[in-house]
Amino acid sequence: MISILKKYKFILLLIPLGFVIRYVDRKVTEDGFLSTNAIEDHYVFIAGLVVIVVALLAAILFFDRQSNSN
Repeated sequence: MISILKKYKFILLLIPLGFVIRYVDRKVTEDGFLSTNAIEDHYVFIAGLVVIVVALLAAILFFDRQSNSN
């Protein structure tokens, strides 16, 4: 069982990422988050995307280092 989890641990990363993408999509399309054209909203949106990408890259690098050390 542990070997299966080690083999497919990237799925544990993709599931929360999918939820975050769905949340951002709903905020932008359905709630009209960026429809006001307020510059602050756009900065928050871009900053959020940058944080998500940095976290994803950190997780990928962590998993890559773990797989190389084994």
